[in-house]
Amino acid sequence: MSSDDEDLIIVTDRDLKTPSPPPTNDAKSSDAPPVVVSDDEAAMATDDDVDGGLDVAVKDDEEDDEPPAPVPSARQIVSIGNSENEYAFTFHEDELNGILSKVPAGWKVCVVSVVGAFRTGKSFLLSWFLRYLEANCTMRAKDDTAGSDGSDGKPWHQRVQTLNQHEGSFDWRGGKERNTTGIWMWSDPYYLKRDGGEDVAVLLVDTQGMFDHETTVGLTAAIFGLSTLLSSYQIYNVDKRIQEDNLQQLALFTEYGRMAFENEEKAAATKDAPGERVEGETGGAAVPQQPFQKIEFLVRDWQNFETEDEQDLDSMEREMAEYLEHVTAERSATDLKETREQINLCFEEISCFMMTHPGFAVIKNKYEGDVSKIESLFMGLLDRYCQRVFSTETSAGGAPPRLQPKTVRGRELSAVELGTYIK
Repeated sequence: MSSDDEDLIIVTDRDLKTPSPPPTNDAKSSDAPPVVVSDDEAAMATDDDVDGGLDVAVKDDEEDDEPPAPVPSARQIVSIGNSENEYAFTFHEDELNGILSKVPAGWKVCVVSVVGAFRTGKSFLLSWFLRYLEANCTMRAKDDTAGSDGSDGKPWHQRVQTLNQHEGSFDWRGGKERNTTGIWMWSDPYYLKRDGGEDVAVLLVDTQGMFDHETTVGLTAAIFGLSTLLSSYQIYNVDKRIQEDNLQQLALFTEYGRMAFENEEKAAATKDAPGERVEGETGGAAVPQQPFQKIEFLVRDWQNFETEDEQDLDSMEREMAEYLEHVTAERSATDLKETREQINLCFEEISCFMMTHPGFAVIKNKYEGDVSKIESLFMGLLDRYCQRVFSTETSAGGAPPRLQPKTVRGRELSAVELGTYIK
């Protein structure tokens, strides 16, 4: 070949198997980041943009910078004490409004609260209520049917492995010091079906424990009375048995609530036009004489079940009813008689349930919620109790629903009306 011919190019097998790199534009660095555009901007990109080497990465609308949803937690709606007065009440209206705003407009609201002496397991119980509602409510659980088993065939309480406080629980811990102060409400409502297919919202409320050597009798009465005013189902947590002082305290504390209720009644009456019938708000139904709806004594660490079969919960419930009848029976002594009359005048319904001790591992300071360490009988009674408290439909046996919306003068309240009533 002459020197005038073109240079000889030798091509090997390796060259045929390895593709040549695409041509690059010297004006653009190969390490430059891609241009991120939205879906609409991507649709407007021209062929020249792509052919010219513009690296277009489509930004998904779901990747917009939105704040993460807040983690459900207990929110304090009433705190006790400030820099000027250690016993002053502070109402946190914004916290309450934030919770009530989550309830769909017009839906009725049930309020379940737990009161009682400090260090008796109120917050622990409420954390179990949360687990039950998570498994059975209509708008948060995977199963639409209340009480249904999960895909693994286990009941709801057997699927719970821990009550870890960092995974959605009211704040609780073992020990001798009080843990809850003021009044707290869970941030998220839960929804259950009523008779007729209507949904009702359920709110859970935890209260400061009583008789802690730091809280005055007046402040304790005020906390108890306020909890009574806002509740449709109030649980009075007592230790081992219902003693006479439990009844006396209930009569005293509800008197505060009754006085506040009567003051509200008088204020409402002055706003009614002359001749207007307040009873008309109930659609002609009779207005209950008692100002409050339901009080239930929850006896913790009960040791005296006569039934030896731990599976025979029906017999245990009959024992509970008999025990309550004995405790509340009329007495000949004047003071005992007046105590019982006062309670009956304040509540439409008085009931009782008993639970055994959960096990000594639970009361240790280092206990962190391992469910496997809880006694089986306690879990069986807990399951029965949760079904009882959150019964919003007529049972197969014809028993009426136990959980009802909050009512005032016989009228069921919506979330907006409840907020106005509390304020």
